[in-house]
Amino acid sequence: MAAVIITLLCIVLLLYNYFMFNSVEISSVVVYVLIIMIVWWIGGKFDDTINNNLVLESSKADLTREMKQVTKELQVYEHYFKSFEGGALFTYDLIERDTRCSIRIEQLFGFTQNQFNSNVELWKDLVHPDDMDCVQEKESLLYKGNSVEMEFRVVHPSQGEKWIRKISNPVTNPSGEVTRINGQFMDVTKHKQLEIELRRMAYFDDLTDLPNRKMLDRHIQKALARSKRHNYSLSIMFIDIDDFKKVNDTLGHSAGDHLLKDVVQRFSQSTREEDLIARIGGDEFIVVLEETSKDEIEDIANRLIANIIKPYTIDGKEVQISVSIGVSMYPENGDHKEELIQRADKAMYYAKNNGKNNYKLYTVDLQDVTLSDESIFSRWFNRIQHSLKS
Repeated sequence: MAAVIITLLCIVLLLYNYFMFNSVEISSVVVYVLIIMIVWWIGGKFDDTINNNLVLESSKADLTREMKQVTKELQVYEHYFKSFEGGALFTYDLIERDTRCSIRIEQLFGFTQNQFNSNVELWKDLVHPDDMDCVQEKESLLYKGNSVEMEFRVVHPSQGEKWIRKISNPVTNPSGEVTRINGQFMDVTKHKQLEIELRRMAYFDDLTDLPNRKMLDRHIQKALARSKRHNYSLSIMFIDIDDFKKVNDTLGHSAGDHLLKDVVQRFSQSTREEDLIARIGGDEFIVVLEETSKDEIEDIANRLIANIIKPYTIDGKEVQISVSIGVSMYPENGDHKEELIQRADKAMYYAKNNGKNNYKLYTVDLQDVTLSDESIFSRWFNRIQHSLKS
């Protein structure tokens, strides 16, 4: 508008000079033209500035609206992150050394949220010593850019031992360097306890809590492999409790169960800590002994007999039982599991039929002993085969 007014004013002045003096100097015309051009140039710049300001104001308004939306979403995220109770969420910025943990972290580990936010490694102070090597190995993979999932035990300051599952996902920059780690801690104690209980039910006897046939079969396979690899002896000891059926028939099954538990305690007192004792039938047991000489086997067999034949008190009544033990040894009596089991069974059969309360180490003169279909070996082997198929 100002440029238009100045232009009109210049034209009026030129006309005034022309009509008043009947002439116009060239210099005046040049001056007026320059003035008009300058004014229009300035006016254009001014208009551009105004338009730019309008665009900036519009952009500012848009940015303000977007900032408000982002702030609102950030507040919602912060509230969700801090209050999330489905597990303990965490995010760790390796560049800024900034850690954020959700409130659930306090219940899982017993420290405050602020304590964890100020020390990303604090949870490691609670890891069970037996699990630390595994945790360190997994964490090393994580910082190399691998997603990691692991389960480990922690010792909570007031709640005792817990099982924790940790899932971690690294974020890398274009160079492949880890810049952030996001993840979650979860309490899986109940799940782990159920898993352990199911494993116990599958591999341990309900009454005595000793390993059952399936566990025994696996243990013998591994023990025999170790013996062959390291060139040391392995012994299989069959133990049959004689007269156990009489206790069941006269005093009842509850008394029989009580007697078996007492017998198992005496087994533990008579064998070494590293020996495996398994229950394979109602009154039949197997002991697996590694790195034992013939003299040591005989000492253990004598201790077992001496302890087991001592009187028991069941429901106020004194009970006595007898025991028969048969032993086979690797490598003298065979180098296969079935062969060693069968020969220990033959030795036990010989001991049972020659006075009871004694033991017999397998010798070649027992080779022709015929086992009935009801022998320990036959029943144990058939049950093992059935359990492995099921």
